[in-house]
Amino acid sequence: MNKINFLIPLLILCLSSCQKREDHTESIEDIEFSYISGLRIPYNTVTINIARNNKDSSNVFIQSRPLFDSPKWEYSKIDKIIKIDNLTFEKIIQKIKLLDHINIDKAHKIGNDGSTWKIEYGSKGKNKSYTFWSPTSQTKERGLDNFVQLSEQILDISKLKKEDVLGDY
Repeated sequence: MNKINFLIPLLILCLSSCQKREDHTESIEDIEFSYISGLRIPYNTVTINIARNNKDSSNVFIQSRPLFDSPKWEYSKIDKIIKIDNLTFEKIIQKIKLLDHINIDKAHKIGNDGSTWKIEYGSKGKNKSYTFWSPTSQTKERGLDNFVQLSEQILDISKLKKEDVLGDY
């Protein structure tokens, strides 16, 4: 009987130590900011995707399109890639963690015209996204300060001027 009392806990200990442990921290490898305007002609749609490249750097894919395909708006038609260091990428991740504190019911608002901003992030198909209509409208009341700041930070990293893309708000 003493042998069984000793062997059962030993067996449980061995089995529990051999089990695969799941890492519950969410890994973020990709971050995407998108902006769609209802009325702006230049920079009508802007997409900035930041992807961790390796331990040292991340790629920033920048795409912008005007509402009309005309030579007049050609300057806002952009397709380029730049690199950033992973310290900058990690700073964005720290800001992303603050998005979980947004009260969606309070932040949700619908309008007829304006813009739609979206931030999506995640890894390996496990993504989370936040999409808001005109987040610069009643920003504080809606609790979207961190969302707007993060969006502007991503625009700064892309080297696009936020005044050109977002206009004066």
